[in-house]
Amino acid sequence: MTDYVKEWVSNARGAEYGFFKAVEYALEQFGEKNNKPMYALIAFTNGKSFGSYKIEDGYKLSQFSAPLKRILAVALSDVKFTFKDGKASCKVGKNGGLNHDVLEGVRTLAASKVGVKSDAFKAAFPVLTAAKPEKSHDQRVEQLHTYMAKMAKEMGVSFAQVQAMASAKPTQAAA
Repeated sequence: MTDYVKEWVSNARGAEYGFFKAVEYALEQFGEKNNKPMYALIAFTNGKSFGSYKIEDGYKLSQFSAPLKRILAVALSDVKFTFKDGKASCKVGKNGGLNHDVLEGVRTLAASKVGVKSDAFKAAFPVLTAAKPEKSHDQRVEQLHTYMAKMAKEMGVSFAQVQAMASAKPTQAAA
């Protein structure tokens, strides 16, 4: 069986078109408990080397880091990869593992020969947006005071003067 991750890494010039095939292969291997291709894929997209996989001199694959994260966020559930001191490991939770429906979606993208900038990829794997926790009243007040202190410093005036300016009623000319 061809190691499409090794093939993709070694052909960095054509990386755009082999990316989905490499991801498909790594996911298939992960599903069969062979994590090495997944480790290599994650390592190379994060600017690191891994094992016997060799990248073409002068090329980087870091532009694929965000697309890979988008895919893995839905393709794998309750899975955590760690890289420490040159060693890779993976922990799969009790009900975690590979989502085979997502693997089929990656397989379709690979067969379609599209790139990570294609509308098909954007539709299948939308950009991940992390929900920001709501700030408490005290946190918002602290943020305001930090901003006002910065403004006072930039304007060369006291904090009290900035407070006065902020609480002053706008004039007709300013409104």
